[in-house]
Amino acid sequence: MCGRYTIEEDESVDLRALYDELRVSHPFATVKSGEIFPTDTVPLLCFGGEKRPLCPAVGVWGFPKVKGGASVIINARAETAADRPMFRECFSRRRCVVPTSGYFEWSLDKVKHKFSFPDSTVTYLAGLWMPDPMGARFVVLTTVANPSVSPVHYRMPVILPPDALTDWVRNTDFAAAYLRKSMPLLLCRPA
Repeated sequence: MCGRYTIEEDESVDLRALYDELRVSHPFATVKSGEIFPTDTVPLLCFGGEKRPLCPAVGVWGFPKVKGGASVIINARAETAADRPMFRECFSRRRCVVPTSGYFEWSLDKVKHKFSFPDSTVTYLAGLWMPDPMGARFVVLTTVANPSVSPVHYRMPVILPPDALTDWVRNTDFAAAYLRKSMPLLLCRPA
């Protein structure tokens, strides 16, 4: 699941404002928009403290593999992330939000579909981040697909409604309970 997503900066006031803020706060970072691939550098929302719970940050999509190699780990299963050694500390201390315009999935007959939150220009994915000598790295949490996604794929990202973003990054009990909920229904269209 979710090997690509998109950020349409020019189609969303919220995403445009996020990129504008990152251009000021991270002037030397090349933050990608458009179709996003693993190892791209993109915007994240992380816990910034009580005065600013959602703080824009920059991260590279993918954790390095433990045994090295060129590929990266881009997803973590919501069902096991809190217990797996690679993700346990990140789940308890470093949750993030991945702002997108939607994500892509391919059906068995190789048709590319875009999934997004209905009636919104931003679809928020739940993520975990880790520090790295080159900057933050992140993965997207995935779960069992709901009825809006299952005709195309059996897994989907953990989708966060806008009113859950602050609780997701700040409250571990909320995050653990949220992962057991059914995901909101998404809009699906051929990409």
